[in-house]
Amino acid sequence: MTKLAIAVCSLASLALIAPSVRAQEKDSATVVSVAAASAVPAGLIAGIVVLNQRAFWRYATEVPFHISNDPPYAMHIDKFSHMYVSAIGAAGMREAYKLSGLSDGASAWLAAGLSLAAGVAIELEDARHGNDPQYGFSPGDAAGDLIGVSLPVLRHYYPIFDRLDTKISLWPSDALKAGAYKTIADDYESQIYWLSCDVHGATPLPQWINVAVGFGCENLMRQAYAIPSPGGAPYTDLYVAPDINLKGLPIEGAFWKTLASVLSYVRLPLPALQVWPRVKLWGLR
Repeated sequence: MTKLAIAVCSLASLALIAPSVRAQEKDSATVVSVAAASAVPAGLIAGIVVLNQRAFWRYATEVPFHISNDPPYAMHIDKFSHMYVSAIGAAGMREAYKLSGLSDGASAWLAAGLSLAAGVAIELEDARHGNDPQYGFSPGDAAGDLIGVSLPVLRHYYPIFDRLDTKISLWPSDALKAGAYKTIADDYESQIYWLSCDVHGATPLPQWINVAVGFGCENLMRQAYAIPSPGGAPYTDLYVAPDINLKGLPIEGAFWKTLASVLSYVRLPLPALQVWPRVKLWGLR
């Protein structure tokens, strides 16, 4: 539940911050404004620590520092979760520092650095805990964090990255329906992570239609990844699908621009073609 809860909080901060950024992006930063903007990363990082402590660390056994090579207990979908949450967190921090009057470049670098520092801090704390395969300092998790926090910086220097959006869609899994998880936020099988690309200009598609690739998983082991799923061996799912790019719709107004920016992190339900490990057309995904 931790990472998904953080993502929701980050989306909420984006919704609150974005309108003011457009109104004040030419202002000069002051010590007071930067300090006030720092409340956003401070709040997000504190939330990460508290949620992890309440959800995981207090139940774990302290052990010497160790590195985990991440056995595929979640078929590596957790790496996409790290990338997704880091991207949203960095975006929220970037907007906060732009609101303070900092330049876009300084805001992007500061947001990326703070977001990555938070991710590394989590991994260092995980490295001190045991009795669960997901504990330990994970190079894969850190790589996911690094990719996610890099997006604001890449968008600053290379505007073509504005065409890429990281998204999530949630579809209750059989495991969730059977009571294997308390909430959908705890269930990786219910989560699909997408990379959505605006391809207008290079294809006949209009600006509001993107092409997305998705990554999901099924039949994960249950109860701390110790009991096999009754559905069989775990495997990953790959999808290709159209995607609605709300930012490309010809609608004007500050409220709409803010709403479109926030919702760009969520994939609206549409048909999807699963291409691995089986070919299947889903009516909605």
